[in-house]
Amino acid sequence: MKSLKSTISSFIILSIITVSVVIGILTMINFYDIKITSVEHNQKQVLRQVNSEGLKLLKRIENIASFSIKKQSLDSEYLNDVLYLNSDISSIFILNKDGILVDFAGKNMDNIYKGFDYSNKDFYKKLSDEKLDYWSDVFLSSANNNPSISYSLKYKDRIIVIQLKLEELTNFITKFKNSDETHMIRMVDKNGVFIFNPDAQKLVTQRFNIKNSTVFEELINNNKEFNIKSFKSIKRDLRNLGMYSKIKKTGWTVIIRQNQSEVIDAIKDIAFIVFFIVIVFVSFALFFVFKIFNKIFREFDYLQDTTKDISNGNYNKKIKESAFKEITLLINSFEKMKKQIDKREKKLKAARNSFEYLLNSTMEAIVVHDSKKIYQVNDVALSLMKLDDKNQLIGKSLFDFISEKSIELVKEKIDIESSPYELELVNVENETFTALGQGKFITLNNKRLKISCFIDITELKNKDKLLSQQSKMVSMGEMIGNIAHQWRQPLSSISTAAGALKVEKEFGILDDKSLDNSLDMIIKNTKYLSKTIDDFRNFFKVDKDIERIDLSEVIERSLKLLESSIKNHYIKIEKRVGKDLYINGFENELTQAFINIINNSKDALKINNIENRVIFIEAFISKNRVFVIIKDNAGGIKEHIKPKIFDPYFTTKHQSQGTGIGLYMTHQIIVEHMAGVIEVENVKFSYENEAYTGCQFKVIFDYMKNT
Repeated sequence: MKSLKSTISSFIILSIITVSVVIGILTMINFYDIKITSVEHNQKQVLRQVNSEGLKLLKRIENIASFSIKKQSLDSEYLNDVLYLNSDISSIFILNKDGILVDFAGKNMDNIYKGFDYSNKDFYKKLSDEKLDYWSDVFLSSANNNPSISYSLKYKDRIIVIQLKLEELTNFITKFKNSDETHMIRMVDKNGVFIFNPDAQKLVTQRFNIKNSTVFEELINNNKEFNIKSFKSIKRDLRNLGMYSKIKKTGWTVIIRQNQSEVIDAIKDIAFIVFFIVIVFVSFALFFVFKIFNKIFREFDYLQDTTKDISNGNYNKKIKESAFKEITLLINSFEKMKKQIDKREKKLKAARNSFEYLLNSTMEAIVVHDSKKIYQVNDVALSLMKLDDKNQLIGKSLFDFISEKSIELVKEKIDIESSPYELELVNVENETFTALGQGKFITLNNKRLKISCFIDITELKNKDKLLSQQSKMVSMGEMIGNIAHQWRQPLSSISTAAGALKVEKEFGILDDKSLDNSLDMIIKNTKYLSKTIDDFRNFFKVDKDIERIDLSEVIERSLKLLESSIKNHYIKIEKRVGKDLYINGFENELTQAFINIINNSKDALKINNIENRVIFIEAFISKNRVFVIIKDNAGGIKEHIKPKIFDPYFTTKHQSQGTGIGLYMTHQIIVEHMAGVIEVENVKFSYENEAYTGCQFKVIFDYMKNT
């Protein structure tokens, strides 16, 4: 069993460390997010400044070109003034509509003369009537290998071309540096060729194209502008954090970057500080918590030692109060509980004595056991087994007192909660008797035990046998009456035929034909008498085993046995019986039950002097059960006697007319022997336009399909 002290200690340590670590991790994540957000904000600001500066430069050149080309006279003096005022312009060309150089101004242009043909240059070819201006791709100056760009503008029949140095823009961009003194900005043209990379100037002079690099794949491709991303550097094996933007006029891509390790190093510094704070916090928290914790558990240790003494029966020991309010309240409650326990122990002893007295006063033998041995019995069990001492039963197996005939049945029932069932027990004198058993499970001291109750029903079984025999004798009497009715006519026919033969013999008029006819009739009636005897003999056979029977055939057999009696009482049978109504049961017993019900209706019709006497018999299958409904039009039975009609020896007939066991045995056969249901009620119905009231018996069995 776990220790509460160690459990709480472990929980406190784990909780403090877990909370501290979680707070530290969340703090680190928060600092990281703040740092990334800060980097993202700074890079966006720089990008916007660079974009703004680039657009200002482009706009200024466009304005100069637009203003200049619209002047009526563009001489060399004006062009040189423009060059003087705009140091980033390296040269200006004035072309006619055919691309021929008309005038020019610029530095280091000794080899250029008026009349040069520039019609094959992009700054001329890209112009048309629809496209009046054009920004060229970046190219390296032949003078100093620095990036340059040209802008051409067409107006009427002349074209101005301004070649622009990017030194001022480059100088502006180089101001932006990271903390490791590397430059923040890279710039590529619309084709992906480097325009500006002060940290790797060779990439510019070699016109390196980034579209085949990891920079393009990880940063630019499928990524939006101003969206910060981690990407691998082109030349060095390191990761950068950065974003990009586009200058729409020229298609240039401006890339801003920062070494990712700088961010991680900054986070590491913060992580160290956070880790130190967490360690200090955990140490102080554990110190103060355990100081209080130990003080509380010293109180609990004292309380534990004291309660041990009390549990040993020392109820007079007083528990001292605690310094803690909650523990003091617990002690006060424990003191009250101690007094209550003392009172309850006394009551429990008295209740136990009363319970043992009650247990030994029941009619049932009570046995507490499991599948292996008996643990406790009451005095009735001793008496039932003809023993004097409980120790003669306790410890033995329950099966030592079960007859061989019932052992398999008890094995099936011993591990389940069983409804009442019959079994045979054997006492120490080896006498066998019939008992009714039932069991329920309880859990006692963590052990699953069964409480079984047994009651000797030998006398009840003998009484049932007597009632069954009486019912059989009554049925035999009724059957003998039915035999007499059914034999009367064939015996009369035999007597008449024999008398006729004698008379004809005496007068000498007996011929062979008359003799044969008379003998045939006698043989026919004799066979009928024999068949009648067989029918009644089969009825009186004892059913030994339950079998699968067709209920429709049982109904037909019952009616056949009662045929003469029904006719003699002028009773009409209205029958609606289905086919293949298979159930499990005892055929002769069920025949007797149906005869008892039909005889009950016959007697009621006779006693109540009903004029149009009808008995209705219906049998059908519904919801996997077989229903048999037998009703009459004899007026029904009185409500106050309806609950008693299945009681033994209860009858409403004259003492000379009934024994009161017919319907009792019917109930026993259907319910006890065949696990069926029988219900009785008064019903109102109409038949042949007449309203009637009668008694209805409903019998229900489980349906067994014909397989």
